Amino acid sequence: DEDDGAHRQQGPRVIPVGAALLPGGGIGERTKQQQQQCGNSNKSPSMWRADSTCIGWLDAQRARSVVYVSFGSWVGSIGPGKVRELALGLEATGRPFLWALKRDPSWRAGLPDGFAGRVAGRGKLVDWAPQQDVLRHAAVGCYLTHCGWNSTLEAIQHGVRLLCYPVSGDQFINCAYITGLWQIGIRLGGMRRDDVRAAIERVMDDGGHLQEKVWALRERVVTPEARRGADRNVRSFVDEITRDHPLVVQLYSVL
Repeated sequence: DEDDGAHRQQGPRVIPVGAALLPGGGIGERTKQQQQQCGNSNKSPSMWRADSTCIGWLDAQRARSVVYVSFGSWVGSIGPGKVRELALGLEATGRPFLWALKRDPSWRAGLPDGFAGRVAGRGKLVDWAPQQDVLRHAAVGCYLTHCGWNSTLEAIQHGVRLLCYPVSGDQFINCAYITGLWQIGIRLGGMRRDDVRAAIERVMDDGGHLQEKVWALRERVVTPEARRGADRNVRSFVDEITRDHPLVVQLYSVL
């Protein structure tokens, strides 16, 4: 009819179907079954072997007390100078932290002399962490991230507030959404030790509004009700193509 024709002339219609997440949502205390499964290479999409000992370490920490630090699986080293300042900033907070830092000279060259000994017990470095298990753990209070899209979605999925340090590519756009539109995190302005310490204190001590925002966003995109809405939209899209574009369906069936 005329209304339908006018609607089509306005341009393409966008049907939201995301966010696309792997199974395994759940927040809070881990079950024994989850603990036994942690680090299973069949469960994680990462090509790196995760160090599951960090989960036992997290079990011994207070709720929402740990700063988790990871710059993802493909971003290169941020450089010895920044690694050094980040390490000293984490040390200065006096807070427990879990840092996924590749065990490679090019990545760990900047660690200060004696750092591991000074933070022993309250700081843990691992080559790679089972990120989904870490982010769902009740001990994690914030996530210092490069703002990769997968990491961003996983943080939202598990209700973790963010401290952002984008490095390249779409990470800057994701950071803008995190800090501006969604307001579920803040941006780390620089990698000097005082900047690191101050930003962590701000997120951990004064981040109640960030936590409220991330819970609200999670309700909108990753709860079962939200996923059912996405599934309905996918079915609606398929039904519309089948009904209104039969030639496309025939072509696909031939291919």
